[in-house]
Amino acid sequence: MLARQIAIGFGIAIILPLLIHYGVATFHPAPKYQAFVTLRPAPPAGATADERKEYAEQQRQRQDAFAEAARQFSRVLAIVSTPLGVAAIFIGAYLSFQAIGTGLILGGILSVGWGYWSYWSYLDDWIRFVSLLAGFAILVFVGVKRGSTRALSQKHGE
Repeated sequence: MLARQIAIGFGIAIILPLLIHYGVATFHPAPKYQAFVTLRPAPPAGATADERKEYAEQQRQRQDAFAEAARQFSRVLAIVSTPLGVAAIFIGAYLSFQAIGTGLILGGILSVGWGYWSYWSYLDDWIRFVSLLAGFAILVFVGVKRGSTRALSQKHGE
């Protein structure tokens, strides 16, 4: 029975972040590198310096366009995964079904982490600090609140 609960919790924890990622990708597709930067043949050996410079500039513009599209997708993913992950943590903390609750808590943590991981390099340090502080506070709150509720129910023999 315990193995089944662990498997269910683990499955929820793995599937929830994937569900959020592909849900976002369904409505806001992730950019494909090949759509922006194509493998074009390099300028011929006899190309002038201006032709080589033009080729390099075109490649740089395509790479910049891809980087901007990737940044936008990462931003949307972080904006969607953070509240859904936090909601999963709260819901999981108050469910009486332990396997599902544990899976939702871990899945919520992974969802928030995945969302921030994708957008992390674009964030300022103060935003990183505040978001990590908020996540830490939420986990401590849920742990203390849920722990005190469980201690009260054990004290009263429930």
